[in-house]
Amino acid sequence: MKVILVPVADRPECLVALNSAFDIASRLDANVIGCHVRTHRNETSRDSSRKPLVPDEWSNVLADLSPDEVSLRCEAARILFESRAEKHGFQLLHKPHPGVERCALWKEMVGTPSRILGIVGPLSDLIITARPDKKAAGHGRAFLLAALLQSGQPVLVIPKNWKGTTGRKILIAWNQSTEAANAVSSSRALLRLADEVTIVSAGKENLPGPKATYLADYLALLGIPSQRLATPGEHVSKEIEAAFKDKKADLLVMGAYSRGRTRELILGGLTEHMLFHTRIPVLLLHH
Repeated sequence: MKVILVPVADRPECLVALNSAFDIASRLDANVIGCHVRTHRNETSRDSSRKPLVPDEWSNVLADLSPDEVSLRCEAARILFESRAEKHGFQLLHKPHPGVERCALWKEMVGTPSRILGIVGPLSDLIITARPDKKAAGHGRAFLLAALLQSGQPVLVIPKNWKGTTGRKILIAWNQSTEAANAVSSSRALLRLADEVTIVSAGKENLPGPKATYLADYLALLGIPSQRLATPGEHVSKEIEAAFKDKKADLLVMGAYSRGRTRELILGGLTEHMLFHTRIPVLLLHH
């Protein structure tokens, strides 16, 4: 992981996401790109050939903003990003240079979250975003869903009031699925740096996919020691939360499950719960 993308807005929760991004980038010797999406009233009509990811929510964001307000928000987001970069010792660059590590680059792009993250997301190694604040649910959720659906890259979601590091003690929610396997594969760089990795499997492992023992062997071949924890599987979300607390973990890795690409069908029950109803940093990958 050498390129970390962070959608940045003039909102308090973005501060937490930026701190986590620069902390992780420091450990990985990675670069951080801050991307601010400037709203534009004509963008939704110009993008009408593609069904918007969350049209109602993004339209509501656009409704009452004047051009001056848009510019002020953009400037505030840039200042926030640059202040975090300087605090963490990252070099601010206007353009990337080969061989330069631990640099911070700022991008401003006009469009919708779906359109912009479909452009910059696929060419990043990791996207880190803040968990949507309830007071700005439409704005934050639009970015989160766009990152998950449009980028094809792992997305790390940081809770609003998260404190401390992320990725020192990692919990893997394992259910034998391809989605979970892809999430693990995409997070190998973080797993290698972790002090402790725990594989949690809920209930009987009677599905066609690989069992937790196979995952442990795979990690061992990568030089990553792990421990296993089996739970009854009666209340999966509660069991994962309990394991997270018991292990004093600071990151949950899991697959993102969905039944479609529309707003109503996007997230499965466990994914929805972990993203919006817990205070756990979650790394997901949706394909």
